[in-house]
Formats: sequence, structure tokens, C-alpha cells
Amino acid sequence: MSLHLLWTSADSLIVAFALAFIVPRRHVLPLILMFGVCDALGSALGVSVPVAGGLAAVALISCGALLVLRLPAAHRLTQAAGWVYVLPPLLAMDNVVSHAPDHIGLVALSSAAIAGLGFGCGAVVLSLRTTTPERRRMLAGACLLVGGSIQAFGS
Repeated sequence: MSLHLLWTSADSLIVAFALAFIVPRRHVLPLILMFGVCDALGSALGVSVPVAGGLAAVALISCGALLVLRLPAAHRLTQAAGWVYVLPPLLAMDNVVSHAPDHIGLVALSSAAIAGLGFGCGAVVLSLRTTTPERRRMLAGACLLVGGSIQAFGS
């Protein structure tokens, strides 16, 4: 497994960890599969789209800022679970931009496994400490800010 493969999957780990605090459990498995499939498709495309990585970073940082700053839109954002399904394709942009010779199946497996690890770690944190929905949103926002920063740094 290449270091590039782990780097392009690191954002999936952080964002999945963040999402573990705000999405219902029924969305976890579909999101894990989407992280894997989207990263694999992004690696398969491998076209030169220099702006794409920046757009993904801006989207993650914006979502994170909404949650951290406790803006009214943040509450609406966490109430509608559909927006989280936009994140896996956005996170696949780093795979599109930095095409590497990794096998597509390995990319899918790696990204899905790392996203699963993120959801699992988030579930463990939630089981260890009872938190209010407001604190969950703040923690999720902070994680999304970190994920967006990693995305921006990697672009």
C-alpha cells in the first residue's frame, strides 16, 4: 500500500469520524460504500482538474465553520441527512487531481476501510461520553474543518 493511497484516504477518516457524531446509524454503511466507490472512480478518472481539490476543501471548511460557529443553518444542516451524501464525491477530488498508479480495487477497499475506521472511532467516542446534540455538532464541525484543511494542503 502506497503512502499516496493513505494520504488520499486520510480525509475520509476524518470526515467519517465527524459524520459519526451527526448522522443516524442507518446512513453509515451506505456512506462507507460511497467513500470507497467515489475514491475508486476518482482514481480511475485521473484527469487534470486543478480547481477540483480546492472546491472540495472550501465545501468542507464551509460546512465545518457553519457547525462550529453555531449558525442557524448548521441546525438545519444536521437535521437533513441528504447533504452528507455529497461529501464522498467531493472528497474523491483529490484522487481525480493526483492520479496515481494504485489498483482501483485497492483504492476502493482502502478508502472504505478507512472511512469505516472513522465511523467506528466516532461511535466509540460517543459511547464513552454523553454529549448534547450541540456539542456533537461542534465536534463534527471541528473535524470537518480539519478535513478541509487536509484537502487544501493536499491539493
